[in-house]
Amino acid sequence: MCTYSTPKQVIVEDKPTRRKGGIEPDLFCIFKGSPFWIEIQRNQYSEQKMQAKINLYEEFFFSDEWKALHWQLEDRSALFPSVILITPVRYAVTSDHIRIIQVASIHELMEKYKSSHKKQREERPKVVSSSNGIKINLT
Repeated sequence: MCTYSTPKQVIVEDKPTRRKGGIEPDLFCIFKGSPFWIEIQRNQYSEQKMQAKINLYEEFFFSDEWKALHWQLEDRSALFPSVILITPVRYAVTSDHIRIIQVASIHELMEKYKSSHKKQREERPKVVSSSNGIKINLT
C-alpha cells in the first residue's frame, strides 16, 4: 500500500465490535481518503464460510455502532468502510449493503481502480458516480 500512498489510521487486527463473534478484519485503514477493512485470506475457505463472514459485516452495518468509531469525521456523514478481500480465490459472496472488493493484491486493486477511474473520466468528465452512495477515492 505504501508504494501508492501512506495509509492513515492503521489498525492491525481491528475489533470494532469489541465482542467475540463479531467482525475481525486483519487491518483497518484510511487509504487515499477512503476507509477500508481488509481481510487477507491465504487459505481457501468454503463459499458458505466466506458469505458468513460478509454477513457479519452486514450485521455490523445494520447495528449503526460503526457510526461512532473514533476515525469517523465529525463534520461529515459517517462512512461504512469497503471490505477488501485479498485472496487468490474469487468467492461468490454478495451484499446489497456493503461494498466488497476481491483482489489478489493491492497492486491489482490499484490497477483496477486506475482503469475504471480513467474510463469514468473519459465517459463523463464532470460526474463521478458510485453505487448506493458509496464513494471510493483511489486516484
